[in-house]
Amino acid sequence: MESSRIAAAKDRAEQAKTLILAAALIAFFGAMALERGAHAGSNPASSQPATSSDESDDGSGFFDNGGLAPSQGAPSTGTGTS
Repeated sequence: MESSRIAAAKDRAEQAKTLILAAALIAFFGAMALERGAHAGSNPASSQPATSSDESDDGSGFFDNGGLAPSQGAPSTGTGTS
């Protein structure tokens, strides 16, 4: 009788794994469909024109305070081995 209980438990575990996998796949593809639907409704031709950089400057000074380092020239192509 012990082996039938174990076999039944294994069967239930396998069914649970299958159910979880199916639910995960449905959720994944459902999320993809919702995301695609959200983008399908947007039409870039009818959107507002982009503002110029002067108008969109938020004054954060990210580029002024070293947030982005200036170019240091062309990268070295040598491997450093002799």
